[in-house]
Amino acid sequence: MIPFLAAIDPAFAKLAPQAAHWKSILPEIAVAGLSLLCLLQAMFLPKALRSLIPLTARTGLVLVAVMALTAGPWTLPADVSSFGGLLRQNLPTDGVRMVFLLSALLTSFLADKFLRDRDAAVADYHHVLLVVTAAFMLLAQSNHFVTFFLALETAAVGLYVLVGYLRRSEASLEAGVKYLVAGGLSSALLLMGIVLVYGSLGAVAGVTDSLDFTQIGKALATQTAAHAVSPLTLAGIALILGGVAFKLGAFPFHAWIPDVYQGAPTPTTAFLGTASKAAGAFTLLILATGPFAPLAVKLAPLLAVAAVLTLLAGNLGALATTDVKRTLALSGVSHAGFILAAVTAALVLPGATAFGYDVEQVVVIYLLAYVIGTFLTAQTLVSLPAVEDHRRPQLALRGLLRRSPVLASALGFGIGSLAGIPPSVGFIAKLLVLALLVKAKLWWVLGAGLVGVAISIHYYFSILREAVVRPTEDNEEIAPLDLPFGTRFLIGALTAASILGGLFVLFVG
Repeated sequence: MIPFLAAIDPAFAKLAPQAAHWKSILPEIAVAGLSLLCLLQAMFLPKALRSLIPLTARTGLVLVAVMALTAGPWTLPADVSSFGGLLRQNLPTDGVRMVFLLSALLTSFLADKFLRDRDAAVADYHHVLLVVTAAFMLLAQSNHFVTFFLALETAAVGLYVLVGYLRRSEASLEAGVKYLVAGGLSSALLLMGIVLVYGSLGAVAGVTDSLDFTQIGKALATQTAAHAVSPLTLAGIALILGGVAFKLGAFPFHAWIPDVYQGAPTPTTAFLGTASKAAGAFTLLILATGPFAPLAVKLAPLLAVAAVLTLLAGNLGALATTDVKRTLALSGVSHAGFILAAVTAALVLPGATAFGYDVEQVVVIYLLAYVIGTFLTAQTLVSLPAVEDHRRPQLALRGLLRRSPVLASALGFGIGSLAGIPPSVGFIAKLLVLALLVKAKLWWVLGAGLVGVAISIHYYFSILREAVVRPTEDNEEIAPLDLPFGTRFLIGALTAASILGGLFVLFVG
């Protein structure tokens, strides 16, 4: 703290961040510093050495991941606030960080060759990618609407850039504009909701900061007990949850997803589908089980209906398309439905567990499984030659098993994990969510989840059918695909994680 500030006003002495507070976000600071390092390398390294920039980003992300998983001052006990209550470690922080770090690391692997083949700047992409990752990591620890909105919008601006990154591609630019419009609407909903909550709770006795999650929760608990919750407060909460639903891709705020995911560069599509969805999931979990928890009786039915409709909309939409990227986009909507179902179970039965895992841990496991399946599938798409990246028809997968058994296996294990085929980690993740629904006795949500799984098997395996079962013409020449060692290693590591990860989760829990 600057000493003269405390002399001006004693309040500064109380609000100033302590050394321990900065240490608690060292992984986030490291990722932000890494983004600046990549930018400096792009400015000062000669062109022949700029291939080192992606290597720098990956090495740094691996080191930060090791840091996040290692005990230190950045691994604080649960429910410890910092920076005057702006941040709070109220989730399994190491798991939350790993979801974003793993998504960024795998995106870097996908983007390197992809961008070089299209003569796009690699350094700028990694800089923005790391900034977005750091913002997401802070977002998941927000305990105040100021940090919440700033982190969310910082990440959103970076994602606008990544979606429209291919300036020579009309599809990428169109997707960027569509995402900008949808993101602007999402931000407007959030801001209007925050303003309504701030204004309606600002005059409540004992509330000194109606943007602080802890104080909002206490005020709502008092008002709920007295049956005096203001309609303005309820309207504000509804708008906030609507804005979060945009990020998560939940019904009815999912309409932008197919077009944006299809037009965006495939590495960005994978990052958007995993990291952005994870940010929405953690945000919803923080709000629903934190400041808005006193309204659980009202929120639980709303989220349950949203979960069922999201599951049906995503799966039925994916059933009707034959483009692989569009299918994965709509299937991601159905995965958002499973996350909504898990959060609903947490509201209906606080403290519910599944095979020894609480709801927060189940959400982390589910998202890690989703990351593994998505990037295995995306690696297959990136490795296949295509004239236009936004056009990935299932028919283009024919003969994949003959051209590259490694890519065919990557697609098989990725699709198997996304579909929830045992013993993949995706199967275990869905099993945990379904177990939560059984404990909470949400039978109709459970039924929708099982129907969704049955539908998803059809459209997921229609992709595999084209790649593995459907033959090519007898006289058609099949040129084998030569994969570099790095790609083979990445596929092997993710494949092992998709199989062993599920067994690890099941037996360790």
